[in-house]
Amino acid sequence: MSVQSAAADVDVDLRQLFASLARNWLRIVLVTLVVTGLAFAFAWLATPQYKAVAKLEIGSRESVFTRPAGTTSDDKPATDEEAVATEVQIMSSPDILKKVASDLNLEKLPEFDEALKMSALSRALVLVGLKSDPFDIPPEERVLKAMHDKLNVYGVEKSRVIAVEFSSNDPKLAAQVADAIAQAYLASKGSAKMESNTAATGFLGPEITDLQNRVKDAEAKVAAYRAQSDLLMGGNNSVLATQQLSELSSELSRVRANRAAAEATADSVRKALQNGGTLDSVPEVLSSELIQRLLERQVELRTNIADLSTTLLDNHPRIRALKSQLADLNGQIRNEAQKILKGLATQAQTAKAREDQLVQEVNTLKAASARAGEQQVELDALQRDANAQRQQLESYMASYREAASRADRNYLPVDARLLSKAQVP
Repeated sequence: MSVQSAAADVDVDLRQLFASLARNWLRIVLVTLVVTGLAFAFAWLATPQYKAVAKLEIGSRESVFTRPAGTTSDDKPATDEEAVATEVQIMSSPDILKKVASDLNLEKLPEFDEALKMSALSRALVLVGLKSDPFDIPPEERVLKAMHDKLNVYGVEKSRVIAVEFSSNDPKLAAQVADAIAQAYLASKGSAKMESNTAATGFLGPEITDLQNRVKDAEAKVAAYRAQSDLLMGGNNSVLATQQLSELSSELSRVRANRAAAEATADSVRKALQNGGTLDSVPEVLSSELIQRLLERQVELRTNIADLSTTLLDNHPRIRALKSQLADLNGQIRNEAQKILKGLATQAQTAKAREDQLVQEVNTLKAASARAGEQQVELDALQRDANAQRQQLESYMASYREAASRADRNYLPVDARLLSKAQVP
């Protein structure tokens, strides 16, 4: 029962609908004509607004041939979204708009200052308090507010391009204002660079003069300390005392080795002579030509004695004579060994004396080298300070020359360019 009543509620009687329209057609036509007339009247009386757009590209305009020495294209700052947004705010800043308004005399146009041409209705609304009085606001602020309302500055998505869009009742004026804002922005960037360049030269000039004096003082301290300390440089850019110490240490090691070798050899010869042992195992003894000849003669006599002993008795005159000669040879060999022993002892004493002398010289040079090391540390510190100030001076002078030359030639490219002028809409 409820379903049938719901279906009856949504049923439409088309015959009655069209009959109602037929009875009220005149009213409907009149209402339609009135609404259409009002729409046409509003469109006819409304002031047309024309939009003009100028575009700028944000980015370094520095030439590869004029880029400061030591910098590359990779050193320039990246133009990110925050940088583009910052430039957008600069373009719509009051200073830029004030300059454009002044250059184009916008304060004389009623479009930008409603106080110049107020209608009777507006005056009446001001009198009854339904509308704020424009004369309460300074003329400059009225112009800036009107410009802000007509201005739209925005960054083009995924690019370094900024669009300056301006609306006006006059199409030519819309294009002029858009272009004027772009040019005023470029001029302000150029002025900012010029001020920065002037400030840099103003800072660097006195700083260079001060640094030149400091460099002279630092280098004079280095020269005075070097002369006072009497630091002499040897080969390999090392202090002479240190180099001499190294050479004497090497010589001392060699002399000690020679002395030890001579003492060892003399000791072995001495033991052989004391114990009556053979001297054949001592190289220094065998190296003597006389001893070598005596040893050869000794071998020859022993061979003869052995040969004769097979046929003769030990008391035979010939055997006794050969043994006597053999004894004389042994004595000569021992005498010659004694001379070699004395030579080795003398050599060891000489080496010992030279070693003692070298030890004294090394100790003296050690003290001198220690003092020279301390002086060299102080001298290096003074030299580092002088070098650092010299490098800073050269850097400042290069920057000053570059800044001065750019100012003289008026070459200070701004980091933006006008990509396209505004076309008259």
